Amino acid sequence: MKFKNTILCVIETFIVNIIVYYIFYKVNPNQDVYLYLNPHPLFILCIIIGLIYGNKLGLLTATICSGFYLTVFLNINKDISLLFIYFRNYKYLLLFFFSATILGTFKDNHKAYTQKMINEKLIMNKNYKNLEKSYNLSQKALEELKKQIINSEESILYLYEIASRLETFNLEEIFTETIGILSKFLKAKSVSIYAYDEKSGYMRLKINFGEEARNRSMLVKNSIGFSSVIMDQRVLKWIDIKEKEFPLMSAPLIKEKQTIAVVNVDSMDFDNLSEYAYQLFKLIIEWVNKALNQAILVDELSDSKYIEGTRIMKYKDFTERIKSEERRKIEFGMEYSMLKYGVDNINVQEINKNIAGILRTVDIISYNEETKEVYILLPATPQNATYLVEERMKNKFNLGKF
Repeated sequence: MKFKNTILCVIETFIVNIIVYYIFYKVNPNQDVYLYLNPHPLFILCIIIGLIYGNKLGLLTATICSGFYLTVFLNINKDISLLFIYFRNYKYLLLFFFSATILGTFKDNHKAYTQKMINEKLIMNKNYKNLEKSYNLSQKALEELKKQIINSEESILYLYEIASRLETFNLEEIFTETIGILSKFLKAKSVSIYAYDEKSGYMRLKINFGEEARNRSMLVKNSIGFSSVIMDQRVLKWIDIKEKEFPLMSAPLIKEKQTIAVVNVDSMDFDNLSEYAYQLFKLIIEWVNKALNQAILVDELSDSKYIEGTRIMKYKDFTERIKSEERRKIEFGMEYSMLKYGVDNINVQEINKNIAGILRTVDIISYNEETKEVYILLPATPQNATYLVEERMKNKFNLGKF
């Protein structure tokens, strides 16, 4: 922009000077009139240029005008010393530079002041937008608090409903109900439950509701937040942890003082996490942990769901587990996959031995003794992601998948 203004200023200055030179000197029979015009057109030019372009370009114009003026003076008088003898001879040279300097400085000061005002306006607009955003957020918080006050009479009924929904001794049903409770009572848009395997140190996605989970498996030691949730068994908010992808709230599910899973609330209707929501989340997790431990105790007292000495689930219990996965698919859109293989010449113990290293801790394998079929359930796994398990099965077994 400065370079463009300089070029324009020089062009305009030369054009005006050439016109004045041609009209008042070149074609004028009385050539002296060029030196004593009153007011002199070049003086007016310096004033205008100073007002338009500022001090620096005004001085440049004054210099060019002085050059033309001195050229004419020398052509007429032939002696440069005459310029300094009489004031009338050099007064216009002084006026060229004085006018350019004074009016150019005025222009620069005005421009600087205008820019300052523009910058202050931009800052004020930015502050206004931030204030507007804070006001809208405060209004949203106010509305949320109003809803909480209005609904306070129903709180006992809400707590009763939460407790009722956790009155089950089925572990998978408790996990499913936890998702439903959080989505309903915390207005959570996205909730996920990860199973934690202490041996491998990985969290693996078990259930997901709402937005697709960012990761299906995570190494816990790579996250300060999840390390604290799992190792210290703390319920944390996103504001407590300076970690980019940490959820809004996270809490451990505990079995006999050992963390077996992690519940995450990834997004909510009310993004500015309120203390009310956090305290309710802690209460829900506390009840879930109690229900979980009761269900585990009942599960341990009842007949084992697994074939003795193996991690292969009995077919009857496996069909109940499939029902839980179907419910999750219907309610939460949570995909699962199932592989089925025909086995004729392999016993259960051999199958159990060979599946080591093939399946994740959240995957389930079952065997139907009547039909001689092996079933593999892959929770939170779309059908197009089963190829790794299939390849491992082919390398370990000579099975016919159907």
